[in-house]
Amino acid sequence: MEEKKIDLKDVVKVTYLTPENAHFSEKNSFLSFKGTVLQPDDNYVYREVEVEHKRIFLQRNFPNDCYYTYISVLDENNAEIGIITDVEQFDERTAEILKRELKRKYFITRIEKIISVKEKYGFSYWKTEAEGKELSFTLQDTSRSITKTSDDHLFITDIDGNRYEIESFSALDRKSRKAIELYI
Repeated sequence: MEEKKIDLKDVVKVTYLTPENAHFSEKNSFLSFKGTVLQPDDNYVYREVEVEHKRIFLQRNFPNDCYYTYISVLDENNAEIGIITDVEQFDERTAEILKRELKRKYFITRIEKIISVKEKYGFSYWKTEAEGKELSFTLQDTSRSITKTSDDHLFITDIDGNRYEIESFSALDRKSRKAIELYI
């Protein structure tokens, strides 16, 4: 029996969502989708089909670099519906809905000062000043929880998944820089 070879390009196809094939709306604070997407049958033959999802989720493919471009649109089961290459291609109202949802999901607090960092049992406990207020959070595996996106720009993710940003490491005061230097 001869085995049928399947090429990856025939198995995986991406639907790029545009104003022509996608409509987004907001209902009860949830984002919904109606549009035309590519879906495979059992033989990996792709066809355009109309789909509707009452609740969808947006995910940045490049979360530290591209805030409003290359956005995956996911259904209730986290399956990708398609990709938005740029939210600005949609009308002003739709683009605002998409941006608002991304800002809500990727809310980032900006750290201005590090007051203290204490380690205990594999965790680090941070006291910081962020947006004029004192803020405390905990990191596990501290070095992996800090992402350097340039020589001067850092992202921190705490044990609860909250995200923090240090826009300029060099702009921090000397004590703050010393507290974090060990981990970057």
